[in-house]
Amino acid sequence: MRIPITQQSIMTPTTTNIVSRNRVPLVRFLPVFLTAVLLISTLTGCSERRESKNDAPRATTDWRKIDAEFANPPAEFRLIQYSGHDGALVPVEKMVEAGIGGVKIFMESQGYLQTDEAWKNIGANIAAIKKAGLLLWIADDNGYPSGSAGGLVVEADPSFETRCLIESAKDGEGPGAVRLELPRGAEKFAHAFLYPLVEGRPDFDRAQPVAVQKDLVEVNGLEGPWRLCAFALQISREGTQAESTKEGFRTTGRYANLLNAAAMEKFVSLTHAEYARRFGPLAGKVSAFYTNEPNLMSLWYKFDGSQREGGRVFVSWDSELPARFREEHGYDLLPRLPALYGGDDAVCKLTRRHFYQTVATILAENFSRRIADWADDNGVRAGGHPLLEESMLQHVAGCGDFFRFVAPMQVPGCDIPMPDEGTSWSYWMPKFLSSVAQAANHEVVSALLDPLIYRPAGVSMEVSPEMFRKAVNLAMLCGVNQFSNYLSWEKYDPAIYRGMNEYVGRLTALLRGARSAATVAVYYPIETFQAGYVPSSSQWSAKFWPEEWRRLTARTNDQDAMAHSLISNGIDYTWLHGDWIREAKVENGTLVVAGGRYASIVMPEVELLPLDVAKKLKEFEAGGGRIVWMKSLPTLGDAPAEHEKVSSLFAGQKTVSPGEVAAEIGPVVPQGFKLSSDKAPLIARFVRDGKRINYHVNNQAHPATVPLKSASGGPLAVKVYNPLDGSISPQQTPATVTIAPYSSLIVIEDPS
Repeated sequence: MRIPITQQSIMTPTTTNIVSRNRVPLVRFLPVFLTAVLLISTLTGCSERRESKNDAPRATTDWRKIDAEFANPPAEFRLIQYSGHDGALVPVEKMVEAGIGGVKIFMESQGYLQTDEAWKNIGANIAAIKKAGLLLWIADDNGYPSGSAGGLVVEADPSFETRCLIESAKDGEGPGAVRLELPRGAEKFAHAFLYPLVEGRPDFDRAQPVAVQKDLVEVNGLEGPWRLCAFALQISREGTQAESTKEGFRTTGRYANLLNAAAMEKFVSLTHAEYARRFGPLAGKVSAFYTNEPNLMSLWYKFDGSQREGGRVFVSWDSELPARFREEHGYDLLPRLPALYGGDDAVCKLTRRHFYQTVATILAENFSRRIADWADDNGVRAGGHPLLEESMLQHVAGCGDFFRFVAPMQVPGCDIPMPDEGTSWSYWMPKFLSSVAQAANHEVVSALLDPLIYRPAGVSMEVSPEMFRKAVNLAMLCGVNQFSNYLSWEKYDPAIYRGMNEYVGRLTALLRGARSAATVAVYYPIETFQAGYVPSSSQWSAKFWPEEWRRLTARTNDQDAMAHSLISNGIDYTWLHGDWIREAKVENGTLVVAGGRYASIVMPEVELLPLDVAKKLKEFEAGGGRIVWMKSLPTLGDAPAEHEKVSSLFAGQKTVSPGEVAAEIGPVVPQGFKLSSDKAPLIARFVRDGKRINYHVNNQAHPATVPLKSASGGPLAVKVYNPLDGSISPQQTPATVTIAPYSSLIVIEDPS
């Protein structure tokens, strides 16, 4: 979920997807339908990919069993339906009649986690859902954002509440007394430094630490121009996403600091561990605990066109950060704190890159890895999705490094809109999640089908079967294989809703357990976004955005244009994190990494590239691999001594525009695949148990005719699976198949 429960207005429209996803003013979550709340290794980075003992094993499957499941998909492949936030008993029998495969239950909001009646109902629901043979997911918090147990974490210890660092500065010249008083609303000063200015910029190497009092900083100026910078702690509560949902979910709006290990230990003990204490052992009863939009909570989240008072900006903070920063990067963060708020030189950019890398490491340890480890120990899985996963700018703002944060989750997830016909969206976004899942050996990638995103105010909680299939098809194309939703299922004819469940179930029965066969990779340029990110006084109102946000937003839009061009031209792709590339092997002109084998790598406006990653890419290129540079070449490395080396490695190479990337790569048919993709609609290819799977999607309101022919021109045996009716048709090429409007077909080569 993105938008506050009582959103009434919207900010200045811009071209960015960050804003456009939420542009329509909606009264989204009135209490009467608060069913709408949603519903992965890495202690040190994405390079560690620990396979959970609760991940489904990738064993060879009996395809006769798969064919039977395709005809009549079991519950595990069907839709997971949200319950309400009233804690009421779930109408399991009616859900079974409607073909629903599972339920995500929520603890009653009123008196969250603290009433015997609510716990009694949770127990009754667990028993009823298990008896019916349905999957059970449990929401790990009271609505969203997850991480505070409805406010109980902070209630237990007020020091656990999120605190951010704000900057106060004063310039001067020559000796003389200077003072800075504590800004209104701040708690206390934490650090201060006096800097000589060189060409108007603070000289970090000659920073002088200044003693601070709780509410005052005093010092004598230096000879020549200088700047006094003082940094204070302020509770991040007013105007945050957590505060925006407190009335709807009856929380306190006081959000726990996800960077604080003790706070997150308390969160797990109050929520996950309490379920285990009351209803354990959980294995065989609960499939997953789902977390909803946990984030660093540093941004002003109001939709009224406002900004934080005085244009103040917050930097995520915890007292352990400076020590961890030095441990990871070998130099002191504190004298460079001004760089977190601005500066476009290499020193400032590198400081920000290293800061948000450290933040991501701590966040993954404290939150996603902690919960995933708990889940492993208790025979369940951990799932969920961060906030605004479609924007790489938000990958930094919300969690430092999106891939590092979600990698531990056994069931990484995202939100998918189901807009009305004619509305477009960044449907390729789930590629972020499926890429992480494949690298981490997680079999399930989930998506919440959201009937409100991109739809007008007052819209019903229902969508047509056609628009439902459209959303499902595009998500499956990008690697999703588990769906939840909060549609008003009881308002559908049971036969219609059962058909929607069966459609999802059939596709999932075939594609869960399959791996993407993409031979094109796109570099995940998180280092560039970390280096370019500075905080903003407003999340949504573009008129208050710093110039850095505009630049990063433009890069995000270019990435979207590239992704759309690739998929529209039948070129599937996978994102690759630099951490993974470090471990890659170069074999026969391909990069073997993260569960795939890639012949081409797209580098989308990469400014900062670690030298070891650059060297691996150069080895790949020298071995016959193809690198496509989009718009620019890297100029910075991950340390001052790396800048010139990285820049010289790729100097003078050709760059292309986002719209030219697909043509630069050319037609792609993965090795071993025999079907030609000429004149095919949208297509993604997968491999499961050695079988080559072609997934064709018709994203139009009219039937699509697809010729099936082998690349060699000779005969080829195939099986055509139709998820609309469950039919399986053996055929031999050349042949022609027709895909119904907003539907899909799966064609398996050499099916015997």
